[in-house]
Amino acid sequence: MNDFRCHDACCDNCVEDSYELIDRLINDIQLLASEVVRLRYSLSWFLPEHTGEIVRSESRSDLHDTYLHFPIYQNFMSKYYDGNDPLQCEKFCNHLARLAKGEKSTDEFRSLTF
Repeated sequence: MNDFRCHDACCDNCVEDSYELIDRLINDIQLLASEVVRLRYSLSWFLPEHTGEIVRSESRSDLHDTYLHFPIYQNFMSKYYDGNDPLQCEKFCNHLARLAKGEKSTDEFRSLTF
């Protein structure tokens, strides 16, 4: 962590530290969203048939908020992800789709469960 103090105006170091924090938080959100989908799928098999089907079909809903309305997030996406939202990228969405079908995933969005 940088040792500096910003008082009135935001300095370049503050912005870079903010971007680093956002990147780590995005990774945490992706990991936790993966676990939610995986657990919803697993738990759905213990519910009555109709309810389980509904849970499986909606297992990817309400996983996280959208942060696109925050200027710092827009700048972060522009710098690190070519303007694309990492929470909506094709690789992550495909990963969640596989988990929602009960498939194993071996990519970078590793599991917390064993």
